[in-house]
Amino acid sequence: MTPKWDKLAHDLAEAWKNGTTIPLPAAGDGPASRAEAYLIQDRMAELIGGKVVGWKVGAAVRAVQMFEGHDGPLPGRIFADRCYEANAKVEARLFKGAKVECEFAFRLTKALPAGRSAVTAADIAPIVTFHPAIELAASRYAPGTGNRAANTFDGIADNGGGGATVLGAAVVDWKHLALKTMAIDARIDGSPAIQAYTGPYRRSPLDITAETFSDLRARGVTLDAGTCVLTGSSSLPTPIRPGQTLVAKFGELPPLTLAFV
Repeated sequence: MTPKWDKLAHDLAEAWKNGTTIPLPAAGDGPASRAEAYLIQDRMAELIGGKVVGWKVGAAVRAVQMFEGHDGPLPGRIFADRCYEANAKVEARLFKGAKVECEFAFRLTKALPAGRSAVTAADIAPIVTFHPAIELAASRYAPGTGNRAANTFDGIADNGGGGATVLGAAVVDWKHLALKTMAIDARIDGSPAIQAYTGPYRRSPLDITAETFSDLRARGVTLDAGTCVLTGSSSLPTPIRPGQTLVAKFGELPPLTLAFV
């Protein structure tokens, strides 16, 4: 790793730990490929030093990639100390410019065998549980810095824009659930319902999980039992301010709450 990328990884890790922001690298100074961005993210994670319990995926749907100008999904790690159960209180001081997203998640009940070959939805369907979820997305880059817009590679380097995760209770018998059309009712402090994605902005979360596991295996990442995947937003990413609470209802499943305290 070059000194430039190592410094960026250090700066991002410190911002993650302290809830601060750093300037977006100027044009020509940021990562210019997925390979460089993954190197920075991996080093950032090493410096954070926490246990990784899963992965989040941004822009997992082609329509979102086209709208936001990405060439593919933006993966990032989920750290144990920022992964919460169904009704969570999350420290607002750790996140700048936070947005909440309703998501679907799957978690492995047994480890995937070592190897770098691709896996399919059929391969993993018997060994995953389903979880309704909330992602608190955030950026470590200060708005208005860098004299350019952040791009795909900046986002990947910054842990995929991940922040915190709230997982609902496991649903073991999930195959009867119509996940592509499941109704989502999410409100912040009783506000009007946040827009839920439909149509081309939503696709099979199991397919997304299989693709994510395949990409991680290709990178040599070990996928142990308990590893979860957040499969991308199924609702409009919506800003949340300190003191507010999100309540999200997924179909007939018990609601989730995220209190931003």
